[in-house]
Amino acid sequence: MKKKKIRIIISYASIFFVIICLFAVSIFMFVSTNQMKNVDSDLMLFKSAVQRVHDRELKVALPLNPKTVTIVKNANGTLDPDFPVTEFYRDSLSKFNDIPLEEIRTVAFKGGYYRTIKFNHFLEGQPKEVQVLYNIDSDIRVMNSLKKILINGTILIIIACIMISYVLASASIRPMKESIEKERAFLQDASHELRTPIAVIQSRLEGLLRNPEEKIIDKYEYIEPALRESRRISRMVSNLMILTRADAGASLDKLESFDLRKLGDDIAIIYGEFAMIQNKKLVYNPTEEVVIEGNYEKLHQLLIILMDNALKYTKDQGVIELSICSSKDKGIIRVSDNGVGIKEENLDKVFTRFFREDKARNRNNGGTGLGLSIARWIAESHGGTITAKNRKEGGTVIEVQLPKEHKNRPLKSQEI
Repeated sequence: MKKKKIRIIISYASIFFVIICLFAVSIFMFVSTNQMKNVDSDLMLFKSAVQRVHDRELKVALPLNPKTVTIVKNANGTLDPDFPVTEFYRDSLSKFNDIPLEEIRTVAFKGGYYRTIKFNHFLEGQPKEVQVLYNIDSDIRVMNSLKKILINGTILIIIACIMISYVLASASIRPMKESIEKERAFLQDASHELRTPIAVIQSRLEGLLRNPEEKIIDKYEYIEPALRESRRISRMVSNLMILTRADAGASLDKLESFDLRKLGDDIAIIYGEFAMIQNKKLVYNPTEEVVIEGNYEKLHQLLIILMDNALKYTKDQGVIELSICSSKDKGIIRVSDNGVGIKEENLDKVFTRFFREDKARNRNNGGTGLGLSIARWIAESHGGTITAKNRKEGGTVIEVQLPKEHKNRPLKSQEI
């Protein structure tokens, strides 16, 4: 996981680095290009000014700008004495000889930088070669300053991007890490739950093989536990398939509008008899009509899970109460018992897969620790909630709240 985090950080940082560098280079190229365009525009204006000014006026007009130097040569390449230049430029005029006519160039000259253009012009009826030098030292300084600002800014931004990349990588890794940890815990719990029934089945089958000539009736103590545990494994695998499909994000099908009292009536008939057989009592309290939109079979399964748990953990002479009522916009199913109850710190954990307060007791009852997880999925897939709390007088209350039917309400769904 640490290597994966480093790879993500490097990926994010590389993307940020490329984007910032491209941005900085684009800014520098844009500003430098515009700066040179302005200089070249001024040069062309100076050229036009030289070509428009008359002979006598040209001597007075030069230089055209304090930042410019104008060199005028005769046809034989010598300086025109009517347009003198300082020794600073006269000593190195040969440097400009190779510059083609009508072409703008940048030249380095005695520690300075000049933008220059050379062209032919007639003065006093004689052909002359005119060259305008435009000092761009200030422009170069501006560009160098901009370059330093962009480089320093890019370094600071890249450092910030590395820090941001670390935060983003941590945020990306966190759900992945949690998912892996949940998967690891899930596999450990599933392996633990399967180990016992498999061991029981294996030991019982080995017992049958010790005396193969004996009749089946004589081996009941071997066959019955193996059959019971195989059924338990089958239920566990079926429940795991339900939760796996739920995690895959499938959708509910066969949605219909129905009164929750119908669901309560069906369950009360079944579990009223079960409770009587187990020397317990079921109290069923429906109130007003509560119409919801949902999958009847899935809600039937949810209520069976809650009623099974209530019967398992309620002692003889205990009372299980099933009530159906409503609030302003919710339909409420409430299953309560006066059984052993749940520790306060475990009320939120009971809906976690494979969680059981007393694993030995649950295993003896045939439980797998998946029922309430399935119940929570069914409730949430209908846009509802499920909660557990303890009764003051002892026992547990499981409450399911489901949205009432609304024609325009989108149903939150996952498929099984």
